[in-house]
Amino acid sequence: MNTTGLKKLSINVGLMLPVVLFLFFSAQPTATAEETSYPLDAGTAIAALIAGKQNALLTRPDFSNDAELLGNLYQKNNNQLLWLGEKRSKANIDQALAILGNAGSDGLNPNDYDADVLKANLQMALSIPQTAVKELAEFDTALSIALLRFTNDLHHGRVNPQQLSYPTPFGSKTSADMPALIKQALDNLTLSALPQQLQPKFKQYEQLKRVLAAYRKAPAESEYQALVFPKLLRPGDSHPQLAALHQRLIALGALPERAPDGAAEKSYTPTLQEGVKTFQRENGLKADAIIGQETADRLNQSLGQKILQIELAMERLRWLPDDIAGPMIIVNIPAFQLWAFNSPEDTDILNMKVIVGKALKNQTPVLFEEMKYLEFMPYWNIPKNIMDKEILPKLYNDFSYLQSQDIELVQRYASDSAGSWDSVFDDIRRGRVRARQKPGKKNPLGKVKFIFPNKEDVYLHDTSTPSLFSRSRRDFSHGCVRVAEAEKLAEFVLTNQPESTWDVTAIQEAMSGSKTRRVTLKKPIPVLFFYSTSFVDRDNRIHFYRDIYEQDAALEKALGKISGSGSSELLTAKTTSSS
Repeated sequence: MNTTGLKKLSINVGLMLPVVLFLFFSAQPTATAEETSYPLDAGTAIAALIAGKQNALLTRPDFSNDAELLGNLYQKNNNQLLWLGEKRSKANIDQALAILGNAGSDGLNPNDYDADVLKANLQMALSIPQTAVKELAEFDTALSIALLRFTNDLHHGRVNPQQLSYPTPFGSKTSADMPALIKQALDNLTLSALPQQLQPKFKQYEQLKRVLAAYRKAPAESEYQALVFPKLLRPGDSHPQLAALHQRLIALGALPERAPDGAAEKSYTPTLQEGVKTFQRENGLKADAIIGQETADRLNQSLGQKILQIELAMERLRWLPDDIAGPMIIVNIPAFQLWAFNSPEDTDILNMKVIVGKALKNQTPVLFEEMKYLEFMPYWNIPKNIMDKEILPKLYNDFSYLQSQDIELVQRYASDSAGSWDSVFDDIRRGRVRARQKPGKKNPLGKVKFIFPNKEDVYLHDTSTPSLFSRSRRDFSHGCVRVAEAEKLAEFVLTNQPESTWDVTAIQEAMSGSKTRRVTLKKPIPVLFFYSTSFVDRDNRIHFYRDIYEQDAALEKALGKISGSGSSELLTAKTTSSS
């Protein structure tokens, strides 16, 4: 087989590079016609390789998406070899390979960056003479492409959030000049610091990264036995797997390693109960120490599933701008929680329960907007879809329903119909009139709503049914987010305004008045509705939540498509606008 034939073989199998190089250097020194056709200098070889947008040493040889960046990177080095040139630095190569091999620490897959392939071929590549410019260019650019792919994925994320119906602010992070950063790091021998420079700048990302490292060191899943609960396990009950339950709670961090062994007492003891309660709280379940089907399912969730949830959370954090500061309000939808803070380093963070849109019918959308105003004692302008589906059927059966619920009809357009009930129904169906509920105890918006204009027409608001906050799963709304402590949130918003005259007394008076009062904010406050099924709290405890809108499943499928493991269209997260 001639050199060209070997080259074609290497295009299909990147790991054949050592064989190709061995045969190349074992050949007779007399130049053949094919050998003399090689490029005469490294710059020409590099340019030809970039123009072809293919590199046979990579698992994904087509680097069309990275060709422009690759060209810019080599232009910054006068189109000469970056890694294997005459001034080659083994330290730089080692650092680059270490970065790629450690991609898993950031929730990325080292195989996507050919870490093992490049490392296996390193020694052979270092033995290539400077005259074999084609082989030098191939390995040199392969390492550069792998590093560009990694840095881009680390900084921006692997999936474009718009493919999952996320609004524009997500994924709109200012682009980093990857070629310039890599070249500067190479010149300064500081390549190992590059990941820290490019990863998301949020404390939550670092916390998730630490938990991910701990989970990767956890006992293998083969050491876990399934916990079986044929019926509810209640305090004081006996169970044959109490010892296994005890060890599982320790492994999951819900019990300290030196916790008294409840299994020795042959009953479901207070020690185990406290461990189960901790576990339930961390998984968004009702902390009642009763082990039912959902708690059992979570206890038996595989380590791999938890690691995947953390990796998906880290991916979503890459979609956010790096300059998020404060004051700010964040709602994590599947956690049913809201946080408000003056700065990310704030030690006095306002945290409260929320109610979000019902899965999968009335999903609360992810969004990133600015709160512009709030209204005390608001009217509820009833969305047409709610009017048609929920209120009109009741009105058909009871003409007094509107009056009993303090709902009034407001004319929108001139109507030619007479004033009969049939004409009223017709006007409602045709949108000639709209319905609104007056402020008061029956109004589902409660005593205050917080407005940040958005195309989904959702907002934060108080509620007239606070009893629902006692539930562990709280997806009950039509899409808007109900807050458990509206007065405290109003205090946070208004006291953060320049020259504010609002205090607790003024807020309480506004929330107990009879008239609607709008307060425009001089300084808008960013509001982020986010979706993450894993979250690390201030005490560095990890919490896992249900994938109520199946957005983890959609993101996992999108990532699989990138890796070539899926061929169907991406799932999308649909939202429904309403209150």
